[in-house]
Amino acid sequence: MQPLEGIKVLDFTQAAGGPFGGMILGDMGADVIKVEPPSGDHFRPMMGGAWSVVVNRNKRGLAIDLRTPEAKEIIFKLVKEADVFMEAFVPGVMERLGFSYEEVNKVNPRIIYFSFSGYGQNGPYKKRPGYDICAQAESGLMAATGEPDRPPVRIASSLIDYGTGMYGVIGILMALMVREKTGKGQCIDVSLFDTAVSWMNYWVTFYSITGQNPPRVGSGHLLGAPYQVFNTKDDPLFIGVSTQKMWKEFCRLLNLNHLYDDPRFAENANRTKNRAELIPLVQETLSKYSSIEIKEMIDSVGIPCARVMTVGQVIEDPHVKERGVVVELDDPVLGKVKVPGITLRLSDTPGQIKRSTPRIGEHSVEILKEAGFKEEEIENFINKKVIFQYGR
Repeated sequence: MQPLEGIKVLDFTQAAGGPFGGMILGDMGADVIKVEPPSGDHFRPMMGGAWSVVVNRNKRGLAIDLRTPEAKEIIFKLVKEADVFMEAFVPGVMERLGFSYEEVNKVNPRIIYFSFSGYGQNGPYKKRPGYDICAQAESGLMAATGEPDRPPVRIASSLIDYGTGMYGVIGILMALMVREKTGKGQCIDVSLFDTAVSWMNYWVTFYSITGQNPPRVGSGHLLGAPYQVFNTKDDPLFIGVSTQKMWKEFCRLLNLNHLYDDPRFAENANRTKNRAELIPLVQETLSKYSSIEIKEMIDSVGIPCARVMTVGQVIEDPHVKERGVVVELDDPVLGKVKVPGITLRLSDTPGQIKRSTPRIGEHSVEILKEAGFKEEEIENFINKKVIFQYGR
């Protein structure tokens, strides 16, 4: 048994964030149908297929041309039996296609209608297409990321995409719980922009208190120093000295008592203020040791410390292997590939990776048969190019 067994999801989303949310639902047992045009989700070929093979696992595939008159008949028949309807078009597109929340709700008042967009369903920016990097730029996140004397930096992973997908899943699960009490579905509105601003979190409050924007401090932070990545004899290492007790132990371990006694670095506020003078002095000492030597010393007293690892090193890490943080998936197109495993770990009803990403239209005929369409009707849809079945 899995938590979402019996829940049927129509996933019209493309690219990264929406499909990531659908992936979580599929990992937890929901029957997720990936609805895409016969040409396929435009993100399928990105990065050699690496993106799609992750976010579209545990889904079945239906390829359909939503612009055709027959598509409405097919989709509304599926809607009657569905629990969740996910879409990620610019606001207004689904209305023009005839699949607005109001229209879908008429067919199935119990449906949970999830809308994922760049800027939300209302407001002056609502018609703008959404991109993770734009949300990073416009939320203050990018301005706060990078080195002080260099341009703002984009976070390497599409975290705003994935975070918005996660917010969406939280909303879907809450709406399903409410439906158990009321018998009614509802509409969920999540956006990349809202997610990015919410993740600036305490910086928004900090600005409201002080009027100061967060400065770019590289891998460091305003809360303390030394608190950043340092070079060693071999690999870079993050070290986070954030309390007076940690500072005392750090200086003792590395024979830096002269810095501990220096009034410029006496308290955390002093160290933060005089960061530019302190960091080179600390770096000079750390450069004499290997990363392993330093980590062993610092771990012994509980100071936060971590290797700066590449993706290749992460995959081979023993902790990652033991916990199944990364697993191997047999993809019909790419062969055996590494993918992140299931992050949510439920003791009694765990998630499972049961199927790889479907090929375009791989299950079109199967899905329409389940919906009650006759074989001759399905053949007619294929011949008229309303749907596409892989292998035909």
